[in-house]
Amino acid sequence: MASSPVRWQCVATGRVQGVNYRARVAESAGRHGVVGTVANHPDGSVRIDVQGDPDRVAEFLRDIGGPRGLSDATSVERVAELPVAPERRGFSIVR
Repeated sequence: MASSPVRWQCVATGRVQGVNYRARVAESAGRHGVVGTVANHPDGSVRIDVQGDPDRVAEFLRDIGGPRGLSDATSVERVAELPVAPERRGFSIVR
């Protein structure tokens, strides 16, 4: 039996702006089969709205933490649970 999808708002902190971190997040979303958006926030963090199977979302969040290339997400935290949006498709970078 498949799990019901979840939708979470998350915040990534560390060296996550100006280092291709949003592209890293979007690429990881494609690998893990989750949908949503990623955007820089004025406070220097990156906000991630992610939706999908709970196990896939958890794997995605583990994948986007830590150092890779120039980025280093020292923390990726779930800050809110949001209503699931069944119409959502794909993962996009918000400019």
